[in-house]
Amino acid sequence: MDFSRWGQPSKEWLAFVAANPEVVARPDDDLPPLVQQEKINIARATVSKTLVTATALDKLVVTQDHVVPTRDGSSITVRSYRPILLGSQTLPAYVYYHGGGYMFGGAETEVFNCSWMAHALSISVVHVVYRHTPQVSGLTPWHDALDGFEWVTAHTESLGVDPSRLMVGGLSAGANLTASVVQSELRRARETGSPCRVKGQILGIPNLVQSKAFPWHLFADKEKVSIVQCADAAVIPKHRIKLFTELLGNDVDHADQTWSPALAEEDDLRGMPPTAFLISGWDPLRDESLWYAGKLKNAGVRTKVHIFPGLPHAFSSFRKLPSHRRWNEVLLDSLRWAMADDDGWIVEWPPVMPPAMEGAAAVTSSTQPVTTGVTPANA
Repeated sequence: MDFSRWGQPSKEWLAFVAANPEVVARPDDDLPPLVQQEKINIARATVSKTLVTATALDKLVVTQDHVVPTRDGSSITVRSYRPILLGSQTLPAYVYYHGGGYMFGGAETEVFNCSWMAHALSISVVHVVYRHTPQVSGLTPWHDALDGFEWVTAHTESLGVDPSRLMVGGLSAGANLTASVVQSELRRARETGSPCRVKGQILGIPNLVQSKAFPWHLFADKEKVSIVQCADAAVIPKHRIKLFTELLGNDVDHADQTWSPALAEEDDLRGMPPTAFLISGWDPLRDESLWYAGKLKNAGVRTKVHIFPGLPHAFSSFRKLPSHRRWNEVLLDSLRWAMADDDGWIVEWPPVMPPAMEGAAAVTSSTQPVTTGVTPANA
């Protein structure tokens, strides 16, 4: 395999950085992890709150927090988002896991992202706020992700969501949790002889193999593998990935399929729900994403793959970057695709707006430059 043709920085990105050199500065990289975590989470939450207010989404979407028990006796927050004007109507749901290298993110950092998706698609977004390193390590984020998903499936009635139209997805680390949760659900369905409860999954810039378990032998030229070719790429260069990996600890084999869902055998992937990929070309995670997409296709899974050549991990966070708008369009399109019935028909319901606010619809449309992904500091 060789996907290196998409791995050189694009002219768009180089021009953007030349005009905005501050976007590639990383002054906090040498700070202790807890200090980094606090600073970046505050920054993310501030941006999120500002955008929600500026776009009036706080008047269009209602949230509710739920305390969900975890298998280790602790608890996590699951926050649901619903368009206010749809009232108690039963809605499709998107179970969402945020990105952040298993280290960053939280309920407040994702308010805009989740509100925007809920409003734009007239769905419920259910954000599972898993725990992060360095406070936890090992498989805790994965266990939280699955515990949160199981809670959602057990409470669809009270959440007002349609259990036959559950999508699961996430970005970066959150996409890894997504893949693991959906594989677990597929195994459960096989073992019990019951239907898979996931209608579709969205894997955005996913981390799917822990670095120590990467399948080097499958690639023709080591120097062209994305981990090497993009080692110094913007947003998550190699030292950043090293930190994220180290904080997870060594208590679990990196080849464990929970940590590294792309290592699953193709036969075990048969029956997987339709899967959409959004992949950056200049990203150390590119090749594991495309490898997994190929495995799913070989297993007969309906797949939808979007590649953004020459752009770095989490480029969608840069609101002034022209391709930011295209990412938004593709993300919404992928969610609609994942919701479609077997006939493939997609019904384009417009967002519901109160009469007095119809002029604000353009502000939150899919083609406007709004932030929908992880911020560059925490990818």
